[in-house]
Amino acid sequence: MKPNIIFVLLDGARWDRLSKSDEFQEICENGTLLNNVSTAMPYTIGSINVTFSGLYGKENGIDGYYKMLRLKKTIKNFPEIFQSQGYFTGCDVLTDKIIPDRGFDIHQVHDEYNDDLFERHPEFIKKCIKNAEGKPLFLFLYFSKIHTITVSEVLKKYEWNDKNFYDNKEKNLERYDSGFKEAGKYSKFIMNELEKYNLKENTIVIFFSDHGTGVGERFGERNYGSFTYEETIRTFYLFTGKNIQKNQKTDSLRATVDIFPTILELCEFDLEFERPGKSFVDYLINQENELKEKDFTFSETGALHGPYPSPDISNVFAIKTPQHKMMYSKTQKEWKFFDLKNDPMEINNIFTGESKTEKELKEKLEEWFNRK
Repeated sequence: MKPNIIFVLLDGARWDRLSKSDEFQEICENGTLLNNVSTAMPYTIGSINVTFSGLYGKENGIDGYYKMLRLKKTIKNFPEIFQSQGYFTGCDVLTDKIIPDRGFDIHQVHDEYNDDLFERHPEFIKKCIKNAEGKPLFLFLYFSKIHTITVSEVLKKYEWNDKNFYDNKEKNLERYDSGFKEAGKYSKFIMNELEKYNLKENTIVIFFSDHGTGVGERFGERNYGSFTYEETIRTFYLFTGKNIQKNQKTDSLRATVDIFPTILELCEFDLEFERPGKSFVDYLINQENELKEKDFTFSETGALHGPYPSPDISNVFAIKTPQHKMMYSKTQKEWKFFDLKNDPMEINNIFTGESKTEKELKEKLEEWFNRK
């Protein structure tokens, strides 16, 4: 029997705040948590389309904020693939610009200020089950509370260069944590709802973050998408359900492009796609296997606001290894290099351009952002 696949996006959830929710920790005990997954782009539209297509923005057509709904028609993404395999597909998202309606049997949008997702999403699931008429499900649920708080309490109150925001990190973090606690309650609620509908037994649920949310760590970034520091590019994926190992956690480095081949292998689809990611199914289902760490991951962004906005095309790039990160700002023509093991908050830029590691990472990053 084909498993149901349900993606649950906790928009803006930070990997380092998961412990703030008892409910989310409870769910983690029933699944496998990957807690060091580099998002290819630290903003929702870019990130989701990379995860769902298995291709970076330059290859899938969405490599800028203003390139919404530009996913290339030649590229098959998750909803189209699952629909072709006999699945009923549906999503409830924040805006119809998040992901194209291609491949979705139901593609609906909620109002983040007025819709109660604790009421709306159970009704959405019930509608999908009814319309599926026995078909397996591929669903995408979008929890937007953290986004709503960020827009209301940060973006509408502070300009990008307002020192009052950056001088109040503790207050900003407290406000952020209140939003994540709601995300944790919602996550447990959804798991309970799936059990009511008898979906839990043959369903793989993936709770994930598209990007983190800054709370004032870097001047010029009120929330996300401006830079490629850890608070916004390090994300998590929690897999729960059929055949998934319980109470398993890893900080090994992986990338969002790895999700695409992993999901296809979990579903045992006899399909082949040319994609850069590598599946980690063995780690999810076989306890004796360790998760193989990637040698490096790539991320990029171009800010909507801030000192160097570039919403049409990425202008900040990063390559990350298990120990180091190299960044490059095209606008400033500036390189940065950090030792993540000894400086996890990325305070000290130690770039000299002289060490062997720096030269190797600089060359790889240049090749990547200059690729045709």
